[in-house]
Amino acid sequence: MKYKIPIILVILWTLFIFGQSALPGEVSSDQSGFIVDVLYPFMSRIGININQDTFSFIIRKLAHFTEYFILGSLLHLIYIKFNRGVWFILLHGFITACMDETIQLFIPNRSGELRDVMIDTSGVLLSIVVVFILMKIIKKEAKIN
Repeated sequence: MKYKIPIILVILWTLFIFGQSALPGEVSSDQSGFIVDVLYPFMSRIGININQDTFSFIIRKLAHFTEYFILGSLLHLIYIKFNRGVWFILLHGFITACMDETIQLFIPNRSGELRDVMIDTSGVLLSIVVVFILMKIIKKEAKIN
């Protein structure tokens, strides 16, 4: 019963990721374009000179990374409760990323790319590292108190 909420969160987040992948290329570009339009002038003001196309590329890849960082964090809630190791989290994230990129192969003006699978999986991997560090800190704090 106590596993229901984490499982529901993983399902909902995975559906969100797949939903983003199912958007036509123009819609996806408009979404990342909005973020670029908001942030790009700020970057110039603080002295970071970067080509707008390069900045747009970075924003799109950061979106991939962030989606999967969140997925990895949510997967941790499930797999830790079932006493599964980090390899299960990483494998689940990798398989999800492969499915995500496969969906994009069938969407107009989208493409499935191995590079994106690697970026996505890196997001899951970083979430594993962050959760591991946080758990060490929490255990250390618990011993002190």
